Amino acid sequence: MNTEKSSNKFWTFIAGLSSASVVLFAFLLPSAQDQWDRYQSRKVIEKYEELGNDFFEEEKYELAEKAYEKAYELSENKRLDIEVKRLNARVNRIGTNPIWGAKPPEEIEDIDFQFLLKMVKKEEKIDRVAILNSYGVYLAGLSRIKEAKKVFEEAIQLDSTEAITFINQGNLYDQLKQKSKAEANYKKAISLDAGNVRAHYNLGLLYAEQKKFREAKIEFEKVLKTEPEDKDAIIQYQYATEHLKEND
Repeated sequence: MNTEKSSNKFWTFIAGLSSASVVLFAFLLPSAQDQWDRYQSRKVIEKYEELGNDFFEEEKYELAEKAYEKAYELSENKRLDIEVKRLNARVNRIGTNPIWGAKPPEEIEDIDFQFLLKMVKKEEKIDRVAILNSYGVYLAGLSRIKEAKKVFEEAIQLDSTEAITFINQGNLYDQLKQKSKAEANYKKAISLDAGNVRAHYNLGLLYAEQKKFREAKIEFEKVLKTEPEDKDAIIQYQYATEHLKEND
């Protein structure tokens, strides 16, 4: 008799516990509306991320940074992969300034590069070399020449087939007034990428500075074959041509 009563009490307890569990589970389970809102939020985040990717591919880095920033904000600062993309877009803005040695934008900081280099795995050569190139340009703009040189050397060690690294290193040597080394680096870039207009243009400027106007004219001609509307190249080509006429 006592056993039966005890059993009933135990069953009542289990049943009560089961009911409480159901209530708790129902409380924790997201509503259909919550699930839909999360789905919609994910879709919006994906759209902003895709937009950032498109802007990045088009080298519109400032717009890419803003798109990634919005995606990261909508993820409630949880999507670290998007934050890495945002910082990558930010530091790539360095390369959009055509004036070598120009002071970097104040919002770009040394720590941004350090963070990205820590996040990008060493085997991801393309991404790492791109970050190193931006970092080198940043350091050169702050007149931290030794550090910039070391960064470009690391980039070349990772990938010796990337023309932009040799162009940047050539610019650094030109900044140091080491003209022969600058020339060698521009020529190396051209040997890797014969149609690289930046390498031809910078080599042309170097020749013009050394009053080698015939060689300069040839380089500017190569730029104009690819980009016939380039105003700077047109001006430099005319400048070299006029000096050649004066010397004839």
